[in-house]
Amino acid sequence: MTDYHCHLLPCIDDGPSSVNESIEMARLLCQAGYHMVYCTPHLIKGLYEADNDTIKNAVNDLQKEIDQEGITLKLLCGREYFLDNNLKDYMNDLMPLENTSYLLIEIPPHTYPGMVQDSLSAILRQNLTPVIAHPERCELFHELQIADPPRKKSRLKHLFNRSSSDFQTAVNAEDGDNKLLKWLVEKRCGFQSNLPSFNGAYGEQIQTAAQYLKSLGIYTHAGTDAHSAESLKKLFGLNPE
Repeated sequence: MTDYHCHLLPCIDDGPSSVNESIEMARLLCQAGYHMVYCTPHLIKGLYEADNDTIKNAVNDLQKEIDQEGITLKLLCGREYFLDNNLKDYMNDLMPLENTSYLLIEIPPHTYPGMVQDSLSAILRQNLTPVIAHPERCELFHELQIADPPRKKSRLKHLFNRSSSDFQTAVNAEDGDNKLLKWLVEKRCGFQSNLPSFNGAYGEQIQTAAQYLKSLGIYTHAGTDAHSAESLKKLFGLNPE
């Protein structure tokens, strides 16, 4: 298995504060069946601003540490980009998930759809594919859970059929649904689910949103979004102390 979203690197963002905790997290991921983990620290201007070289060096250093511990986990570079007005400052040096064209994007609360479309269009012009981190936590998509869910679910399932020959027709026909979500699907963006969302770790509303989006077949990637060994123990049912 591959974890596409994990805050595994020590002392980079709000993840582990020591190498020892990163090693413990790596061991837990390995025991849970993961073989590869994308290290995706936050990039938020004014808060977490480590540059790309720092991330690459941190991944290499941690890989050496876990190799010495006999933990068979491959670490790969990545970032979680915060979609705000400062994202434009990083457009000339973006770091996609290693060996892919995927760029992990977090849409913050109180963002309006036009800003999302403008920012992601700039990314798409660089031949990169935005992957929306934990869309179930994004308020812009919560309006999908409205009246008449069986009929809406049926219509949206057709929309999310990416191999459909009449994809554009489906997009244009469904004006009553979430227009931003349709736009993202039309642009072939990816969507990454947070596994703890399904366990209710972020509350009932987000759990319901995750289950609903999963039922639509929207998710293309999955991640733990783990920030600590404790969070992994909870996720894997190990009853942390």
